[in-house]
Amino acid sequence: MLGIKEIGIYIPVGREPNHDKKEKWGIDDTFLRDKIGVDRHAFRDPGEEATDMGYKAFQHLASKIDIDRTKVEVLVFVTQNPDERMPHAGTILHEKIGLPYTCASFDIPLGCSGFMYGLSVITGFMKENGMTRGLLITADPYTKCVNPEDKNTSLLFGDGATATYITDDPVLVPGKYVFGNLSEKWREIKLVDNWLYMNGPAVVKFVAKYVPENVRRTLEKNNLKKEEIDRWIMHQASRFMHKVISENLDISPDKMPWDCRDYGNTVSSSIPLLLEKELHNKQHKHYFICGFGIGLSWGSSVLRRV
Repeated sequence: MLGIKEIGIYIPVGREPNHDKKEKWGIDDTFLRDKIGVDRHAFRDPGEEATDMGYKAFQHLASKIDIDRTKVEVLVFVTQNPDERMPHAGTILHEKIGLPYTCASFDIPLGCSGFMYGLSVITGFMKENGMTRGLLITADPYTKCVNPEDKNTSLLFGDGATATYITDDPVLVPGKYVFGNLSEKWREIKLVDNWLYMNGPAVVKFVAKYVPENVRRTLEKNNLKKEEIDRWIMHQASRFMHKVISENLDISPDKMPWDCRDYGNTVSSSIPLLLEKELHNKQHKHYFICGFGIGLSWGSSVLRRV
Protein backbone atom coordinates (compact mmCIF):
# COMPACT_ATOMS: atom_id res chain seq x y z
CA MET A 1 0.00 0.00 0.00
CA LEU A 2 1.62 3.21 -1.21
CA GLY A 3 0.53 6.73 -0.37
CA ILE A 4 1.35 10.11 1.13
CA LYS A 5 3.46 10.06 4.29
CA GLU A 6 4.32 13.76 4.65
CA ILE A 7 4.38 17.02 2.65
CA GLY A 8 6.87 19.88 2.69
CA ILE A 9 6.14 23.29 1.20
CA TYR A 10 7.93 26.41 0.05
CA ILE A 11 6.35 29.80 -0.63
CA PRO A 12 8.75 32.67 -1.39
CA VAL A 13 8.65 35.57 1.06
CA GLY A 14 8.37 38.20 -1.70
CA ARG A 15 4.86 39.56 -2.21
CA GLU A 16 3.14 41.84 -4.69
CA PRO A 17 -0.29 43.20 -3.63
CA ASN A 18 -3.21 43.20 -6.04
CA HIS A 19 -4.77 46.19 -4.33
CA ASP A 20 -2.06 48.39 -5.81
CA LYS A 21 -3.37 47.47 -9.28
CA LYS A 22 -7.00 48.54 -8.77
CA GLU A 23 -6.65 51.91 -10.44
CA LYS A 24 -4.54 50.50 -13.28
CA TRP A 25 -7.10 47.86 -14.18
CA GLY A 26 -10.27 49.74 -13.17
CA ILE A 27 -11.29 47.14 -10.58
CA ASP A 28 -12.50 47.30 -6.98
CA ASP A 29 -12.26 45.29 -3.78
CA THR A 30 -15.39 43.30 -4.63
CA PHE A 31 -13.86 42.12 -7.90
CA LEU A 32 -10.63 41.11 -6.18
CA ARG A 33 -12.48 39.31 -3.38
CA ASP A 34 -15.23 37.52 -5.35
CA LYS A 35 -13.74 37.01 -8.82
CA ILE A 36 -9.99 36.69 -8.26
CA GLY A 37 -9.66 35.75 -4.59
CA VAL A 38 -6.00 36.73 -4.39
CA ASP A 39 -4.81 39.68 -2.27
CA ARG A 40 -1.06 39.18 -2.78
CA HIS A 41 1.18 37.11 -5.05
CA ALA A 42 4.24 35.20 -3.90
CA PHE A 43 7.29 36.12 -6.00
CA ARG A 44 10.48 34.09 -6.25
CA ASP A 45 13.82 35.75 -5.60
CA PRO A 46 15.73 37.00 -8.67
CA GLY A 47 17.50 34.04 -10.25
CA GLU A 48 15.55 31.49 -8.20
CA GLU A 49 14.79 28.56 -10.48
CA ALA A 50 12.26 25.75 -10.32
CA THR A 51 14.80 23.32 -8.84
CA ASP A 52 15.81 25.88 -6.19
CA MET A 53 12.16 26.14 -5.14
CA GLY A 54 11.74 22.37 -5.22
CA TYR A 55 14.85 21.89 -3.09
CA LYS A 56 13.55 24.35 -0.47
CA ALA A 57 10.27 22.42 -0.35
CA PHE A 58 12.30 19.24 0.20
CA GLN A 59 14.26 20.93 3.00
CA HIS A 60 10.97 21.74 4.74
CA LEU A 61 9.85 18.13 4.26
CA ALA A 62 13.13 16.86 5.74
CA SER A 63 12.67 19.14 8.76
CA LYS A 64 9.34 17.42 9.50
CA ILE A 65 10.26 13.78 9.00
CA ASP A 66 13.48 11.80 8.96
CA ILE A 67 14.34 10.85 5.38
CA ASP A 68 17.23 8.56 4.54
CA ARG A 69 18.19 9.99 1.15
CA THR A 70 20.18 6.87 0.30
CA LYS A 71 16.91 4.89 0.30
CA VAL A 72 14.89 7.20 -1.98
CA GLU A 73 14.26 5.24 -5.17
CA VAL A 74 12.51 7.68 -7.49
CA LEU A 75 12.07 11.43 -7.89
CA VAL A 76 9.24 12.78 -10.04
CA PHE A 77 9.40 16.51 -10.72
CA VAL A 78 6.32 18.36 -11.98
CA THR A 79 7.12 21.68 -13.66
CA GLN A 80 6.36 23.62 -16.84
CA ASN A 81 9.12 26.14 -16.23
CA PRO A 82 12.34 24.11 -15.86
CA ASP A 83 15.77 25.65 -15.26
CA GLU A 84 17.09 24.52 -18.64
CA ARG A 85 15.66 23.10 -21.87
CA MET A 86 18.07 20.19 -21.41
CA PRO A 87 18.66 18.12 -19.37
CA HIS A 88 15.42 17.39 -17.54
CA ALA A 89 15.00 19.42 -14.36
CA GLY A 90 14.60 16.30 -12.24
CA THR A 91 18.24 15.39 -12.68
CA ILE A 92 19.33 18.88 -11.52
CA LEU A 93 17.08 18.57 -8.47
CA HIS A 94 18.37 15.02 -7.92
CA GLU A 95 21.88 16.47 -7.50
CA LYS A 96 20.75 19.34 -5.24
CA ILE A 97 18.95 16.99 -2.86
CA GLY A 98 21.88 14.57 -2.87
CA LEU A 99 20.05 11.46 -3.99
CA PRO A 100 21.95 8.25 -4.83
CA TYR A 101 22.73 7.19 -8.40
CA THR A 102 20.33 4.27 -7.89
CA CYS A 103 17.43 6.74 -7.65
CA ALA A 104 15.48 7.30 -10.89
CA SER A 105 14.32 10.79 -11.84
CA PHE A 106 12.06 12.22 -14.51
CA ASP A 107 9.82 15.23 -15.21
CA ILE A 108 6.11 15.67 -15.86
CA PRO A 109 5.53 18.94 -17.79
CA LEU A 110 1.94 19.50 -16.67
CA GLY A 111 0.41 22.54 -15.00
CA CYS A 112 -2.68 22.73 -12.82
CA SER A 113 -3.49 19.02 -13.16
CA GLY A 114 0.15 18.06 -12.62
CA PHE A 115 -0.09 16.91 -9.02
CA MET A 116 -2.93 14.54 -9.90
CA TYR A 117 -1.03 12.99 -12.80
CA GLY A 118 2.17 12.97 -10.77
CA LEU A 119 0.61 11.16 -7.81
CA SER A 120 -0.85 8.49 -10.07
CA VAL A 121 2.39 8.09 -12.04
CA ILE A 122 4.75 7.87 -9.07
CA THR A 123 2.65 5.37 -7.11
CA GLY A 124 2.15 3.24 -10.22
CA PHE A 125 5.86 3.42 -11.10
CA MET A 126 6.84 2.47 -7.56
CA LYS A 127 4.39 -0.41 -7.36
CA GLU A 128 5.46 -1.82 -10.72
CA ASN A 129 9.14 -1.68 -9.74
CA GLY A 130 8.87 -2.84 -6.14
CA MET A 131 9.82 0.54 -4.64
CA THR A 132 8.85 1.87 -1.20
CA ARG A 133 10.35 5.40 -1.03
CA GLY A 134 9.69 8.19 -3.52
CA LEU A 135 9.53 11.96 -3.85
CA LEU A 136 6.90 13.86 -5.84
CA ILE A 137 7.99 17.49 -6.14
CA THR A 138 6.04 20.33 -7.76
CA ALA A 139 7.50 23.75 -8.55
CA ASP A 140 6.33 26.19 -11.20
CA PRO A 141 7.79 29.71 -11.13
CA TYR A 142 5.01 31.20 -13.25
CA THR A 143 6.33 34.71 -12.66
CA LYS A 144 8.80 33.73 -15.39
CA CYS A 145 6.01 33.84 -17.96
CA VAL A 146 3.26 36.06 -16.49
CA ASN A 147 3.13 39.44 -18.22
CA PRO A 148 2.63 42.19 -15.59
CA GLU A 149 0.63 44.11 -18.22
CA ASP A 150 -1.90 41.28 -18.70
CA LYS A 151 -4.94 41.68 -16.44
CA ASN A 152 -6.11 38.08 -17.07
CA THR A 153 -2.99 36.49 -15.61
CA SER A 154 -1.12 39.07 -13.51
CA LEU A 155 -3.88 39.16 -10.88
CA LEU A 156 -3.90 35.40 -10.39
CA PHE A 157 -0.60 33.55 -10.40
CA GLY A 158 2.07 33.22 -7.72
CA ASP A 159 5.14 31.07 -7.11
CA GLY A 160 5.27 28.04 -4.84
CA ALA A 161 6.63 24.51 -4.49
CA THR A 162 5.86 21.30 -2.59
CA ALA A 163 7.59 18.01 -1.80
CA THR A 164 5.42 14.95 -1.13
CA TYR A 165 7.00 11.88 0.44
CA ILE A 166 5.48 8.64 -0.91
CA THR A 167 6.03 5.49 1.17
CA ASP A 168 4.59 2.08 2.01
CA ASP A 169 3.70 3.46 5.47
CA PRO A 170 1.31 6.22 4.39
CA VAL A 171 -1.09 8.56 6.13
CA LEU A 172 -3.32 9.03 3.08
CA VAL A 173 -3.80 6.49 0.28
CA PRO A 174 -5.16 7.46 -3.15
CA GLY A 175 -8.10 5.58 -4.61
CA LYS A 176 -9.04 5.28 -8.26
CA TYR A 177 -8.50 8.20 -10.62
CA VAL A 178 -10.48 9.77 -13.43
CA PHE A 179 -8.54 11.81 -16.01
CA GLY A 180 -9.48 13.75 -19.11
CA ASN A 181 -8.16 16.11 -21.77
CA LEU A 182 -10.19 18.52 -23.92
CA SER A 183 -7.41 18.79 -26.46
CA GLU A 184 -9.34 20.82 -29.03
CA LYS A 185 -9.27 23.71 -26.53
CA TRP A 186 -5.54 23.65 -25.77
CA ARG A 187 -5.12 27.09 -27.35
CA GLU A 188 -7.13 28.73 -24.56
CA ILE A 189 -4.11 28.65 -22.21
CA LYS A 190 -0.68 28.78 -23.82
CA LEU A 191 2.51 30.76 -24.24
CA VAL A 192 2.45 33.55 -26.80
CA ASP A 193 5.81 35.25 -27.39
CA ASN A 194 6.99 33.67 -24.11
CA TRP A 195 4.11 35.24 -22.14
CA LEU A 196 1.24 33.27 -20.65
CA TYR A 197 -2.04 33.80 -22.52
CA MET A 198 -5.35 32.71 -20.96
CA ASN A 199 -8.87 33.05 -22.34
CA GLY A 200 -10.66 33.48 -19.01
CA PRO A 201 -14.28 33.06 -20.18
CA ALA A 202 -13.41 29.92 -22.18
CA VAL A 203 -11.64 28.40 -19.17
CA VAL A 204 -14.63 29.13 -16.91
CA LYS A 205 -16.94 27.37 -19.39
CA PHE A 206 -14.59 24.40 -19.46
CA VAL A 207 -14.49 24.17 -15.67
CA ALA A 208 -18.27 24.56 -15.30
CA LYS A 209 -18.98 21.75 -17.78
CA TYR A 210 -16.25 19.17 -17.27
CA VAL A 211 -15.07 19.39 -13.66
CA PRO A 212 -18.44 18.61 -11.96
CA GLU A 213 -18.93 15.69 -14.38
CA ASN A 214 -15.45 14.45 -13.51
CA VAL A 215 -16.20 14.73 -9.80
CA ARG A 216 -19.34 12.62 -10.12
CA ARG A 217 -17.53 9.94 -12.14
CA THR A 218 -14.70 9.83 -9.59
CA LEU A 219 -17.07 9.38 -6.66
CA GLU A 220 -18.87 6.59 -8.51
CA LYS A 221 -15.60 4.87 -9.40
CA ASN A 222 -14.55 4.95 -5.73
CA ASN A 223 -17.96 3.80 -4.46
CA LEU A 224 -18.41 6.94 -2.40
CA LYS A 225 -21.24 9.42 -1.97
CA LYS A 226 -20.71 13.16 -1.91
CA GLU A 227 -21.77 13.25 1.75
CA GLU A 228 -18.90 10.91 2.68
CA ILE A 229 -16.24 13.43 1.59
CA ASP A 230 -14.93 15.40 4.57
CA ARG A 231 -12.82 17.92 2.63
CA TRP A 232 -12.79 18.95 -1.02
CA ILE A 233 -9.26 19.90 -2.02
CA MET A 234 -9.75 21.58 -5.38
CA HIS A 235 -7.14 23.35 -7.49
CA GLN A 236 -7.05 27.02 -6.49
CA ALA A 237 -7.70 28.47 -9.96
CA SER A 238 -9.68 31.59 -9.11
CA ARG A 239 -12.30 32.40 -6.49
CA PHE A 240 -15.01 32.62 -9.13
CA MET A 241 -14.20 29.19 -10.60
CA HIS A 242 -14.05 27.77 -7.09
CA LYS A 243 -17.58 29.06 -6.44
CA VAL A 244 -18.82 27.72 -9.78
CA ILE A 245 -17.74 24.20 -8.79
CA SER A 246 -19.07 24.51 -5.24
CA GLU A 247 -22.49 25.73 -6.38
CA ASN A 248 -22.77 23.25 -9.25
CA LEU A 249 -22.12 20.32 -6.91
CA ASP A 250 -23.95 21.88 -3.95
CA ILE A 251 -20.92 21.59 -1.67
CA SER A 252 -20.73 23.71 1.47
CA PRO A 253 -17.93 26.33 1.29
CA ASP A 254 -16.89 25.13 4.76
CA LYS A 255 -15.83 21.83 3.20
CA MET A 256 -14.07 23.35 0.18
CA PRO A 257 -11.27 25.61 1.43
CA TRP A 258 -10.02 28.64 -0.50
CA ASP A 259 -6.55 29.28 0.84
CA CYS A 260 -4.39 31.16 -1.67
CA ARG A 261 -5.27 34.79 -0.92
CA ASP A 262 -1.75 35.47 0.31
CA TYR A 263 0.22 33.74 -2.46
CA GLY A 264 -1.93 33.18 -5.56
CA ASN A 265 -2.59 30.33 -7.98
CA THR A 266 0.52 28.15 -7.70
CA VAL A 267 -0.44 25.79 -10.54
CA SER A 268 0.68 22.21 -9.77
CA SER A 269 1.46 23.09 -6.14
CA SER A 270 -2.00 24.32 -5.14
CA ILE A 271 -3.43 20.93 -4.11
CA PRO A 272 -0.46 19.72 -2.00
CA LEU A 273 -0.19 23.18 -0.38
CA LEU A 274 -3.72 22.65 0.91
CA LEU A 275 -3.12 18.99 1.77
CA GLU A 276 -0.10 19.89 3.89
CA LYS A 277 -2.44 21.67 6.31
CA GLU A 278 -4.92 18.80 6.31
CA LEU A 279 -2.62 15.79 6.39
CA HIS A 280 -2.65 15.13 10.12
CA ASN A 281 -6.23 16.16 10.91
CA LYS A 282 -7.49 12.77 12.00
CA GLN A 283 -11.09 13.98 12.13
CA HIS A 284 -11.22 13.81 8.34
CA LYS A 285 -11.28 10.39 6.69
CA HIS A 286 -11.94 11.12 3.03
CA TYR A 287 -10.47 13.88 0.86
CA PHE A 288 -11.51 14.58 -2.71
CA ILE A 289 -8.63 16.02 -4.75
CA CYS A 290 -9.04 17.57 -8.19
CA GLY A 291 -6.73 19.48 -10.54
CA PHE A 292 -7.70 21.13 -13.82
CA GLY A 293 -6.37 23.72 -16.24
CA ILE A 294 -3.81 24.15 -19.00
CA GLY A 295 -4.11 21.48 -21.64
CA LEU A 296 -7.07 21.61 -21.12
CA SER A 297 -6.57 18.66 -18.80
CA TRP A 298 -7.98 17.43 -15.52
CA GLY A 299 -7.73 14.64 -12.99
CA SER A 300 -9.44 13.61 -9.75
CA SER A 301 -9.16 11.00 -7.03
CA VAL A 302 -10.05 10.33 -3.42
CA LEU A 303 -7.58 10.06 -0.55
CA ARG A 304 -8.46 7.74 2.32
CA ARG A 305 -6.89 8.05 5.76
CA VAL A 306 -5.12 4.92 6.95
